[in-house]
Amino acid sequence: MGKGFQSPLALIWGLSIVSVWAFLAIKLDQPVFNTQASQDLVMFGAFKGRNLSLENGWRLFASQWLHVKFPHMMFNAVLISLLATALNRQTSARFVLLVGLGGGAVGQYFSALAYPSAFISGASQAYLALAGATIVLVNRKQAGWWVAVAGVVIAIALDVFVSSHGTIKIGHSTAFATGLVAATIIFARERSKSPKAVD
Repeated sequence: MGKGFQSPLALIWGLSIVSVWAFLAIKLDQPVFNTQASQDLVMFGAFKGRNLSLENGWRLFASQWLHVKFPHMMFNAVLISLLATALNRQTSARFVLLVGLGGGAVGQYFSALAYPSAFISGASQAYLALAGATIVLVNRKQAGWWVAVAGVVIAIALDVFVSSHGTIKIGHSTAFATGLVAATIIFARERSKSPKAVD
């Protein structure tokens, strides 16, 4: 299942998140480390849960590049780069992108349903989808597997002990589950193709 070619996807993805932050800091005429208000990010793809509709479904994807706080943005960018790198060593760049963005969109969608009055943005859902896939497809002897586990533990701890929700956010759990399921399907398909041992 390993791949000989390592695409630049992981680096490009992580850098694109940081680049969008820098661009918006310039666009909003504020220092790069300042908080970027959710209301200001709506014109670029953030949205309130109750305002999600078929016509603005593109926001499920665009919002994944938007963040309110600089540390949160950097954490997500680094985790996505590390996890996408680890995962891309085992499967195609296309799969990595589909799982990350697709799982991220699933998480954003369920967040919108669960929190209709909240602004939806951020790439936490994307990295958790990648983490779910990494836990299934990457050998636990590799550093990427442990990065995935650490990322999940940190997300749970922040949800339960730091955020106002006091429980695991639905967007996080559904994104993680999406990554798990997608990777399990790939793993099962690859195993079915492997030649069976003959006694």
